[in-house]
This record gives sequence, structure tokens and C-alpha cells, in this order.
Amino acid sequence: MVTKRILVVDDEAAIRRTVLRVLERHQFNVLLAASGEEACALLEGHTVDVVLLDLHMPGMSGATLFHVIATQWPVLANRVVVMSGDVDARSDESWLALNRLPLVHKPFEIHELIKVVESVIPRHLREANGL
Repeated sequence: MVTKRILVVDDEAAIRRTVLRVLERHQFNVLLAASGEEACALLEGHTVDVVLLDLHMPGMSGATLFHVIATQWPVLANRVVVMSGDVDARSDESWLALNRLPLVHKPFEIHELIKVVESVIPRHLREANGL
């Protein structure tokens, strides 16, 4: 079995802890970042398979971080999943559609989160794990 590494970026500690527990129970290796800046530092030193990204964070927003990822780590651009509890604004909906990013609404159902994460895992890792 090939372990898949997920980077979870969320400014809320409770969300990070919850997602960590859920993903570890499903055999994922998890890295946690409380900010976009911290996420960039982790991406500099680690290879990840999927990024779970909060859209609304202080400092570097999720949208800005996505554009940094797309520029500096372009292979990850199609492996970003957005988590948000407040995607009501038309600008957010338009941005998500324009960038073709999957969205998991907070609060989320565990099975929904796992399904979306597995849908963006690179094909060679899914096949290696029989998914």
C-alpha cells in the first residue's frame, strides 16, 4: 500500500485536528498548516498528493495560496480541494468554477470529505492502492 500525503491548510485549530483524525483513520499521512505562509514552507520541503485548503483565512487567503501552488507546484493545481463554511458570495462561486476546484462545505460529512479527497488523488496512487 502506498501512503498518500495530504496537506491540510486551515486557520481553525479545531478543524485541523478533526480533519487530521479523520484522514489518519483512512490511512492518509497528514501535514497541517495554520496559514498560507506555513503551507508554502511545508510544500518547499515535502511532497504532497492532495491539498485541503480553507478559502477564507487571515493573511494569505486560500485563493492566493491556490495561485501560489499553481505557479510554484503546478502538478498540485488539479489536486486542491477547497473547504469552506461560507461560500455564499458570487465571487467565491465564480472563482471556484473558474479554477474547477472541488468544494467540501463545512461542517462536512466524513464520507463526503474522503470521497472528494480520493477523487483528486493521482491515478497511479489510486491504482497502487486498489481504489
